[in-house]
Amino acid sequence: MGEKLLLCALLANWGLSLRLENVSIPQYGIKDGGVTLGCFFDLEKDTFLVLKWYKDGHEFFRYSEQSTPFILTFPIDGVFVEITQSNMNQVVLRNISLRSSGSYRCEVSADLPSFRTLSQSGELFVTAPPRDLPHIDCHPPLIQQGDVLKCNCTSYASKPAASLMFYLNEGKANFGDMIEYLPALEPYGLETSILGLEFQVEVMHLKNGALRIKCTATIGNGYWVSNVTLYEASVNVNAQPSSPAGPNRLLSGVPRGNGSGGLLTLVVTFLLALLTHLHP
Repeated sequence: MGEKLLLCALLANWGLSLRLENVSIPQYGIKDGGVTLGCFFDLEKDTFLVLKWYKDGHEFFRYSEQSTPFILTFPIDGVFVEITQSNMNQVVLRNISLRSSGSYRCEVSADLPSFRTLSQSGELFVTAPPRDLPHIDCHPPLIQQGDVLKCNCTSYASKPAASLMFYLNEGKANFGDMIEYLPALEPYGLETSILGLEFQVEVMHLKNGALRIKCTATIGNGYWVSNVTLYEASVNVNAQPSSPAGPNRLLSGVPRGNGSGGLLTLVVTFLLALLTHLHP
């Protein structure tokens, strides 16, 4: 009977002991920026002992009101703590780099009466945005119905490689028309993404004599957009495909002559013959 009462008392105290309420670890961070790690808990009837933060299993931050100073930090590659903005419930990291990516864990320990220790972890992935908007390059620069249009969208030097997508007049391009290339490796672990697009221009693509092409680059929760507008080379929407020419061909769309030059030549020839006959 006494053992049951003791067990009930322990369970009652356990239900009123330390519990984690919320541990917030951003999924993404941006290189050279900062992130805030949050750890909120309720002691109930417990006494606070210590709070610790770990990266990939290595302690880098400790908060204890039983020590002087309350905050201690430990050197970890890629982790720079802003002590003046950090406390028992939050840790602010500054100047994060690609090396700051990893698994972060908050661990809270209670003293009497439960001596309970709880922890929760999450992953932080640091991204390096591309240095510019995605670049769109298309050939030929002037188009007509029936032309085979070839485009490349390039997003330079990011981490991870940007996910690219083409749009034609605001609608997604057909996946079958897109060509995926492996990312090109750049210095410092960065990557350049390239997506190709090749299709035959149809009447449905031309809106008021123009085709608007958009390329989006996405990394984590970052989003970059570039647009380019290609204009019809001929005023006639139903013109035949342009004849092969060099890569810099420019088609003005100016209509050909109506044949009046040939008629003038014929008249002049007739007059000369008549004068010769009259004055042998």
